[in-house]
Amino acid sequence: MTKIPFHIISGFLGSGKTTFLKRIIDKFAGEIKIGIIQNEFAPANIDGAELKKSGKDFQLLEINNGSVFCVCLLGDFVRSLEKFINEHQPEILIIEASGLSDTTSISEVVSSGSLAEKIYLASNWCIVDAVNFRKTGLMKQRVFHQLRMADFVVINKTDLLETNIENLRDEIKQSNPFAKTLESTFCNFDFELGKTALNKFYFGEMISLPRPSVNSIVIKSSRNISLSSLVSFLNEWSSKAYRIKGFVNLKEKKTAAVQCTFNQVEIIEIASNFHPTELIAISDQFSSLEWNRAFKELN
Repeated sequence: MTKIPFHIISGFLGSGKTTFLKRIIDKFAGEIKIGIIQNEFAPANIDGAELKKSGKDFQLLEINNGSVFCVCLLGDFVRSLEKFINEHQPEILIIEASGLSDTTSISEVVSSGSLAEKIYLASNWCIVDAVNFRKTGLMKQRVFHQLRMADFVVINKTDLLETNIENLRDEIKQSNPFAKTLESTFCNFDFELGKTALNKFYFGEMISLPRPSVNSIVIKSSRNISLSSLVSFLNEWSSKAYRIKGFVNLKEKKTAAVQCTFNQVEIIEIASNFHPTELIAISDQFSSLEWNRAFKELN
């Protein structure tokens, strides 16, 4: 079985995630077999009912008992997803994560156990509510976590914004300097989910091109390392990966935003961050054990 690309759509309540999903379904349903996973805390999935009203051809897996990435629910989610894949054989999977989900944990899920043989993380989208972005209160830490691990950030509802959007753009850029930022109303913008670091895998070519045996590999660490050690580490491993991205806390009391595409290494120092170090690699040339062992040896 060839691996299925897996895309994440995150964002806080009311940001427009479901609207984006509708646009994806409208654009691609009928061309390819789409599998949608919806993760909500409410017992009744109102968003799922909205998607079904489209009348388009797609398969839906609803998870309504909390975040699928809570440790206590992880086993149930993995079993449900494996069953869903086996029954429906989708060509692409998209998860609409709840507003409180830890999107980095998604990479850990898809890179472990039997799921690693079936799916790989292709892209991570974060939908930002331009009007209410700063009103998330105690949830702000989780919102920023979703934002900083995204490949694409969509600033939605720009038509309702009464203040200068430049301030919001700058805040997002400071949190995630490597993400591509898009602006929209009703999530209405041109998009191609296939245009990721693995940019040869497009929707229109999915049937004719074989998918690679890539893995999504995660490092999470509370250790601080020196900038020189980080540079050496990335120079060694970037040539073996399609992509490496994330944030690393440094001994120099700063945090480094990292992005590597093949052997091109980019590092931007940002203000010290309250999150732990997190790195994600997409590769078919090394294992999670090898990569994590090498990182632990850094000083």
